[in-house]
Amino acid sequence: MRLREGQPAPLFEGYDLYERYVNLSHYAGRMVLVSFYRAAVCPLCNVRLWHMANRYATYQQMGLEIIGFVESHADVAHHYLDRMPLPFPLIPDRYRAIYSLYGLERSLPRILFARVKRWRVYREAARLGIGGNDWENLTRYDGQFSRMPGDFLLGPDLAVRRAHYGSDAGDFMLFSELESLLQRYGRY
Repeated sequence: MRLREGQPAPLFEGYDLYERYVNLSHYAGRMVLVSFYRAAVCPLCNVRLWHMANRYATYQQMGLEIIGFVESHADVAHHYLDRMPLPFPLIPDRYRAIYSLYGLERSLPRILFARVKRWRVYREAARLGIGGNDWENLTRYDGQFSRMPGDFLLGPDLAVRRAHYGSDAGDFMLFSELESLLQRYGRY
C-alpha cells in the first residue's frame, strides 16, 4: 500500500554495502531522503546514483541526509556500484522487506516503456561506464525485473513530506522538486 504525506515513515534498520549499521530512527531531527532503486545492474538507477552522489555535499549543506536501497545481493551490487563511491549508505534489500514496507510497486509495461522513453539516460550510463549493458540487464538482473523506483522525503519527525512513486523504471523525484522541498521544509 502506498504511503501518504503526513504519515510516519516505516522504520527500518540494516547494514549498507560496506557493513555500516543504518537505523532510520537515528536520523530523527534531520531531513532524510529514502530512495529505492531497482537492481544494481540497472543503468537508469546507476545514473541517478551517480548524480545523487555528485549532489550529496550540497544536499548535506541544505540539511538533507540520504539512505538508498538496492534490490540486489551485496556481491552483485558491489560489482556495479563500486565503480562510483557513494557518500551515503546504500542498503541491499534483495528480499524486498523494506520495499514492501514502503509500498514499492511493479509494472512490466511501464518498465518496458522506460527503455524507449529514457534512451538518453541509457546512453549516459554507457558514456559514464556505469550500470550493465543490454545483455547484462537480461542475464545479471537479480531483482524483480518489473520493480519501480521510489523516493520518500522525510521530515525531522520522520513523517513523509513527499512520496514519489516512479511511473516508469527511470522516474525518480526531480532534483528541482527535491531542492524546492528542502527550501520549504529544511533549514536552507
